[in-house]
Amino acid sequence: MSKLSPLGLVVSIVLVDLLGFSIVMPLLAPFAREYGFSSLQIGLLLAAYPMAQLVTGPILGRLSDRYGRRPVLAASQFGTAVSFVILGLSNNFEVMFLARLLDGASGGNILVAQAYVADVTKPEERSRGYGLIGMAFGLGFVLGPLLALALVELPVPAEWRLRVPFLAAALLSTVAWILVVLRLPESLPADVRSRQSARVVSRRGLIDALVLPGVGRMIGLGALATLGFAALEGTFSLYLGERQGWGATGVLAGFTYLGLVTAMVQGGLVRRLAPKLGEPRMIVIGLILLVFGFAGLGVARGTPAILLVTTLVGIGQGFASPAISGLLSRITPEGEQGAVFGTLSSAQTLARMINYVIANLLFGRGNTAAPFWEASAIALLALALAAVTLPKAGRLASRPRTDAAEGEAVAEWAAEA
Repeated sequence: MSKLSPLGLVVSIVLVDLLGFSIVMPLLAPFAREYGFSSLQIGLLLAAYPMAQLVTGPILGRLSDRYGRRPVLAASQFGTAVSFVILGLSNNFEVMFLARLLDGASGGNILVAQAYVADVTKPEERSRGYGLIGMAFGLGFVLGPLLALALVELPVPAEWRLRVPFLAAALLSTVAWILVVLRLPESLPADVRSRQSARVVSRRGLIDALVLPGVGRMIGLGALATLGFAALEGTFSLYLGERQGWGATGVLAGFTYLGLVTAMVQGGLVRRLAPKLGEPRMIVIGLILLVFGFAGLGVARGTPAILLVTTLVGIGQGFASPAISGLLSRITPEGEQGAVFGTLSSAQTLARMINYVIANLLFGRGNTAAPFWEASAIALLALALAAVTLPKAGRLASRPRTDAAEGEAVAEWAAEA
């Protein structure tokens, strides 16, 4: 492990962290049902994490700009581990709800990791770095549910059957925390940190991030892309079960296949194509594939068709997501990476919360294809926003990072807006 580069270390930490997260998420609702919780209580448990993260994301990002990535990443990882321990040892709703809030409030792991990637990579290599983060996401969401299935089948007393997966997730988060504390070097130079103000919790700090040249529109583009994909995240298992007639094993296989495609694209293709195509082209290609992939899910019948359109969605998401992050990091000043990615994290969290509800309402009305037609329309809207945003963002990204150049960029962007 000591031979890994800082980028390799942070990707490994993200993978271990996501393994724990993806163990807990598929089991939280069914185990809460076994504890006798009502549907409202289960919904609140699921919503607590994104609600807390929505508020704290920009704050944690600002803190990482002011005090460094490593201490914020260590603190957030520790909070995640503690929250999993509480979930594993309690069956009381109020206690579990507070644990989920703690996990969400300390859930700066990914956004700080994204800022870390920007610190340790050259601008032209950032999409490849974010591709590796995306690969860790894909592998985590493939291996985590498989590990969860194995854990619930362990020959342990019935009461511990409900607890072991959560405690295993806590162990994985603790391993990630140890890696941060013992192995991960700080990525943000002291002179950059010293220039940051202490306004880490103010509304002004959030506004400052959004009004940076090009940043607000790129965050909007990232939120739209997430809004469309959330329709699939929220209804894919129901879609495969009810529309395609797949059983539990088939549904798990469908998620596994999507995760593998995304991981292979972000960990392999993106690294090779990003320097040749550039982020703007990759974003456009990815969004076009998402438009057709989501629409294809709306009409697909049978396993071959499902695999084909799922492949389109996986490739499209694998192209668009790291390219948006890469371009956003390139137009963001060095000392604002944490604040900007914290704001992006909150915007994407809000997008997921909104479309989880809308997509399930559309699905519940009896039209199993409706969420995917909605997702296709959102991807088309994102493509339209990209058409007016990417040319200007590309020019900003290509400018030398000097105070004079940034001042000219601000004036030009304001004039064109």
